[in-house]
Amino acid sequence: MNIEILKQAVMDSRDGITISDNSLDDNPLIFVNPAFERMTGYSAEEITHINCRYLQGNDREQPELDIVHNAISQGEYCLVTLRNYRKDGAMFWNELSISPIHDETGAVTNFIGIQKDVTSRVLIQQQLRDEHQSLEEMKVHFEQLSIKDGLTGIYNRRFFDTQLEIQCKIACRNGDSLTLAMIDVDHFKSFNDLYGHPAGDKALIRIADSLSHTFQRGSDFAARYGGEEFVILSNGMTHDQAKLYVESLCQRVRDLKIPHSASTSGYLTISIGFSVQTFGPLQPSSVLVAQADKALYRAKQRGRDQFFSF
Repeated sequence: MNIEILKQAVMDSRDGITISDNSLDDNPLIFVNPAFERMTGYSAEEITHINCRYLQGNDREQPELDIVHNAISQGEYCLVTLRNYRKDGAMFWNELSISPIHDETGAVTNFIGIQKDVTSRVLIQQQLRDEHQSLEEMKVHFEQLSIKDGLTGIYNRRFFDTQLEIQCKIACRNGDSLTLAMIDVDHFKSFNDLYGHPAGDKALIRIADSLSHTFQRGSDFAARYGGEEFVILSNGMTHDQAKLYVESLCQRVRDLKIPHSASTSGYLTISIGFSVQTFGPLQPSSVLVAQADKALYRAKQRGRDQFFSF
């Protein structure tokens, strides 16, 4: 058969098609077709040369993953349905089949993966199976899958933890830097004591909205880390660029002019600790978090309403 016809069929397929290299450690992807890029939200440049387990994020407690691992180790075919996560954090059900490719000696050199988004089918099956489940129980289930913070509407800690690992691997492969800014709303407990928790919630919503409108690149994002703490993750900035950026974040919150009588300035302010790291193959993401957290502590120690970086 004409090789160009085969190539066109792969590139035009509505199913995601991947090829991994079984001769390399960790069986990384070496090819993905356009349908796979559309399905996952990742570009080919972002996801080739690494193992595709990032699609499960932190959702690793899936028995089907053991089936996949066993099939790869045995050089066999398998068909499973997995919970995968797109680049924006949205979950989808993925029907995955993998088939081994052998060389002339019989050794498995590659695996071809066929990916189908079967979310609608699975949801219908779940609805039929759980028809007696109460609406409130279903609501709780979907809330657990949510990637957005219920109060502020920005991303939550769960999404941040997942994306941090992915972005660190991408930055390592591309030689890019990653900047993490950890942000704490100054004297927020006294704000709640003085003005009440409803006012505190409104203040957090305004601050989150302000932070989420400051991104330098499409891949940047803000998340609520917990309580009155936020984080912003950005790639490709130098230390000097990051310094100017976090300085503008402090000013944006000052410009909101949210009254706080217990604050030195008379308004709510934020403290920021930031870290800029270029990752090597063995450097864990926890280094970035630890450095930013340590810098945040120093910013608060120095009087708050400011930023700091080592």
